[in-house]
Amino acid sequence: MREKSPDHILVLRFSALGDVAIASPLLKAYAADNPGTKFTMVSLPMLKPLFEGAPNIIFFPTDFKGRHKGFKGLLKLHKELMELKPTAVADINSVLRTFILRVLFFISFTPLSFLRKGRVEKKKLTRRYFKKLRPLMTTLRRYELVLISLGLKDLNFASAPATQPPHLELIQLPHPEPTPPHPDSISQRAIYKIGVAPFANHRGKIWPQELMERLIEMLSEDGRFSVTLFGGGKKEIATLKSWELKYSGVKSVAGELTFSQELDEIAGRDLMLTMDSANMHFACCMRVPVISIWGATHPYLGFYGWGQDSEMALQSSIECRPCSSSGKKECFRGDYACLNEITPDMVFNKILNFFEQRL
Repeated sequence: MREKSPDHILVLRFSALGDVAIASPLLKAYAADNPGTKFTMVSLPMLKPLFEGAPNIIFFPTDFKGRHKGFKGLLKLHKELMELKPTAVADINSVLRTFILRVLFFISFTPLSFLRKGRVEKKKLTRRYFKKLRPLMTTLRRYELVLISLGLKDLNFASAPATQPPHLELIQLPHPEPTPPHPDSISQRAIYKIGVAPFANHRGKIWPQELMERLIEMLSEDGRFSVTLFGGGKKEIATLKSWELKYSGVKSVAGELTFSQELDEIAGRDLMLTMDSANMHFACCMRVPVISIWGATHPYLGFYGWGQDSEMALQSSIECRPCSSSGKKECFRGDYACLNEITPDMVFNKILNFFEQRL
């Protein structure tokens, strides 16, 4: 017999942006399956748009630079969360802040469950020698197990395929004498809207800038693609703006949109090209197909985009991969061959093949 679901579950995930985004489709699925349960997502204020649309999901913004800063701030956060009268806590972050909060909730006799990160398995997968290359449990499934342990029915959501909306309708340009496209090529009159997010938090995840610029140039010269560039930070914004000015058919929206507007912009793309980054997960939340470029990290570590075909990951077969779970570790070879071995031609052909297979 199924146990009674908790009436009100607090879900804690404060970082990182992509890891919070992973929780969005999962939480919405469990909210839909448990209409009598209220879910409160406790996270960074800017990420609120990811959790909108479900009537029984509310969003509680944290303020770790203000009223929730330091230990006293965590005490205040706990007090504010207890005022919401939760009946259970799901910690899908498992960091120092949430550990302190878990202790406080335990003292308050609030049932809780927390994320098991699988650190030992990940170390075996990323160590330099005697590496054991095998797929680990996905982060999405790890999150799901936290909810299940609180009494929710196992939806096996992490294994269910995501339903992709029809993003690939062709927009035909006016032409006085339309000619049918060659069956083996993409229509010369089709505009394909591609989003490109070339950056990530750490160098081990970032395809070299000169290679990315060459790809942007190739897409621009081809003429069949409309390219929208995504990014943030002063240096990134300046770089993307320079590409916009240099290449036709290229537009940078970096630094110009709210997060909600950026999600809408991503949702309007036929395809996203990203690193192993937050933008990959944002695109997955919008159910947009993603071609992702991987370097020091690896999809086997469990952070691959929700609902994405494994064939959409571009990665080198160099034997030292993966060497890091986050891409933060310095390349022990010093040359980041895992990223440099991926050429603009490889990525361009991957993009062409993606659209050709859907004609």
